[in-house]
Amino acid sequence: MQYSQLDEAGQISEVEKLVPGLLAQYGISPDKTVNVNHGFNSAFKVTSGEKSYALRINLGSGKSSDEVLAEMQWLEALDGEVPAPKPVRTTSGELYTAAYFAPLDKSFNAVLFEWIEGEEVGDEPSNEQLFAIGQAMAKLQVFARDLKFTEPAFLPNINNSLLQAKDLLRPNQPEQIDDELYELLLRALKISDEVHERLSQTTPLLPIHADLHTGNIIQGPTGISVIDFDDAGMGLPIQDLSINALYTREDKEREKYVAEGYASVAELPKVSEEDFEILVLARALCLTNAILDMTSAEIVSFLPTYMKRTKVRLQHFFDTGEFLLVPVK
Repeated sequence: MQYSQLDEAGQISEVEKLVPGLLAQYGISPDKTVNVNHGFNSAFKVTSGEKSYALRINLGSGKSSDEVLAEMQWLEALDGEVPAPKPVRTTSGELYTAAYFAPLDKSFNAVLFEWIEGEEVGDEPSNEQLFAIGQAMAKLQVFARDLKFTEPAFLPNINNSLLQAKDLLRPNQPEQIDDELYELLLRALKISDEVHERLSQTTPLLPIHADLHTGNIIQGPTGISVIDFDDAGMGLPIQDLSINALYTREDKEREKYVAEGYASVAELPKVSEEDFEILVLARALCLTNAILDMTSAEIVSFLPTYMKRTKVRLQHFFDTGEFLLVPVK
């Protein structure tokens, strides 16, 4: 049976076979390994003696090794400036490693971090947590202004609608997308591309997290930590705010707490309300593009529902000028 035809448990079982070999490159013999996330990538909590680690295998990421290296250099340079995963180097001093995965006939990069204790903030953040997220976002950007990478590490330019992902929406219509939705997507991509290009003419790019939502925030006993820098790239500062905004769009008013947290550290990026709505729309376009390439069994089965929701939300945007998480029956 092909990997894409396996259920989630079967897929995780196959991926888990990579774990001992990857950990051996760090000199770690695991006592216990538990999959904690299997979606875009696959992540495991690894316990060895009294220490715990997070192993991320980049199954869904199209990042090159040099881009992974830049991500890890940023995290290592942070050194507690903003609470975030602390990279673990291999026994040979490397910041990442790789392994061949036979079910997909491809090699994938993998990275290891010290485990961060706490709970994912998730779908119901408090106003205080949203404020803290805004603060962390601004601190990351302020730190990134002076960030220097050691060659060959680099971050790709992501000041565009689909970030660093391959465009699976153009020029050909994907079979998973019906004609009505495809027309809406093309209209949305056109205006999103225009806004990114126009803003980029006057705004310097800098390293941004580009996926800073509550699912990538860990609440610990002393505060929050930002995780999952896998989408990091050279982008517009406002993109961190617009990407975050999509995930609070069931209650748009709560975005103000993130903005207030950001403004307590640095000046908010200036952008019109119309352009900001289009940038929020761009995040939805990016996710729609990304889901077409995902192999996780759970995500593949969810795809028809996702496309139905996307059609309703895009139509609402063109009717009102606002991108909201409109309920879909």
